[in-house]
Amino acid sequence: MFTPNNMNNIKLNGFRPSHRNKWRFIQYGILTLQQLCLLEFYADIFDFDKNHPGFGLFVVNFGNFSEIFNTSSDNTIRNWHNKLLELGFIKPTGIKNVYRLAIHDRYINPGKWEGKASDYARQEKDQRIEVILQNFGIDTQLFEKSIQSFVHNHRENEANGTSIAIASSKDEYKDNPVIIPSIRSEAEYQRMYLENGCTGLTPEEMRWIDENVSENDTPPPKQSLETDRKEVKS
Repeated sequence: MFTPNNMNNIKLNGFRPSHRNKWRFIQYGILTLQQLCLLEFYADIFDFDKNHPGFGLFVVNFGNFSEIFNTSSDNTIRNWHNKLLELGFIKPTGIKNVYRLAIHDRYINPGKWEGKASDYARQEKDQRIEVILQNFGIDTQLFEKSIQSFVHNHRENEANGTSIAIASSKDEYKDNPVIIPSIRSEAEYQRMYLENGCTGLTPEEMRWIDENVSENDTPPPKQSLETDRKEVKS
């Protein structure tokens, strides 16, 4: 008989299938980096043995998970968890603190364990993000604006080779860049955060700066290295 106590011990050993298209969830602004990491963590700890009464399930302990993710509060993990629950990546079971993945056989090897990881990989090869979401049983209309924003920005950047900085000449650009205020999508903030190695400003902080800091708040430009050299020689 299944009881949550049978699954309280988290074993971070071994390996399991992992689909590379999971990074699309960040790219399209569907999940934050932290939410995706928690989803992958749940895929690591759920019971994948069909002979067990807890097959496909995992037990949530926000206090323990907070230690693993090194967060200052277990409420941080709780917020990530609630977002996954809201979107449908995980499902309640009716048992306190026990949840299941939307499609647990996605993370199980075929053969002995009778999983469908390879089937999903073949089915989703070179497919649109909508196909991947549908396989999770997620309503794609929830992310229609986010997906359209990403596609629009991607096509615009490819066509125009746009940059966030412009100037009347190369020399002027080097000495005094002019930043164009823009409204970025959640996917763009996530991409910038990843490109910076997940250090520095968080996506939320970058969005706050874009929304609250005007051009007049920009500090004066620094002198170029060439100008400094001329002053030293004189």
